[in-house]
Amino acid sequence: MTTVVARPRVTMDPRVRARRVAVSRAEGRRRLHRLVAGLGVVAAAGLAAAVVYSPLLAVDHVDVHGAGPLRAAVLGATHLGAGAPIVFVDSGGAAAAVRRLPAVESARVERSFPHTVTVTVTRRVPVAWATVPGGAALVDRHGVVIAHTATPPIGLPELFGLTRIPTPGGLVAPTGPAALAAALVPALPGRLVGVTLSPGGLIVGILGGPQLRFGDSTTLTVKAHTAAALLGALTHPANYLDVSVPTAPVAG
Repeated sequence: MTTVVARPRVTMDPRVRARRVAVSRAEGRRRLHRLVAGLGVVAAAGLAAAVVYSPLLAVDHVDVHGAGPLRAAVLGATHLGAGAPIVFVDSGGAAAAVRRLPAVESARVERSFPHTVTVTVTRRVPVAWATVPGGAALVDRHGVVIAHTATPPIGLPELFGLTRIPTPGGLVAPTGPAALAAALVPALPGRLVGVTLSPGGLIVGILGGPQLRFGDSTTLTVKAHTAAALLGALTHPANYLDVSVPTAPVAG
């Protein structure tokens, strides 16, 4: 017969028991705090989303400045519609899209909370034109083709000798004739007939005046001012004015 000996019962120190109870309660409080904080974050996110997508922060007006007849095209390029959350409007992306329009030189898009987006546009200005099948290509000072039209514009010179006339948005080649036209148009408004790139350089024909010879495409602004000054100072008829060296112009 086996005798079972009862083990003596170990009594826990009251201080240890109290410590365990305190630790257990503290952990419970931490869990409760984390739960409350998580619910608060969810509630705040929901509230923020509700505000962002509510009429309180929705685009209800798009102001377009400087676009003129391009207004509809500019609005279409931005893809901005009434009711869109203004917080998510990509100003940089919208401006880049507007700048891709051939007739736009620069564009800026700004948000004005809570409801307005402003688009400011600078349009390209034609300074010359070139013949293309069916009409004329309008060219700006940088040599960018702005548009094709059925008839040439009145008062602007034609560009001759170009090796490339692209579709709107592309650059003509070379760009020197367009740059020269841009430099001369303000000085001789309405008098320029054509700018020709010849083997000997740039040549300009004007109404009621001599042929203007500019040589290469360097220092065109200086050469243009020199040519305009010489035209105003002519006292005898001349067949040509050569300003290829602007500090030593020649009349003949």
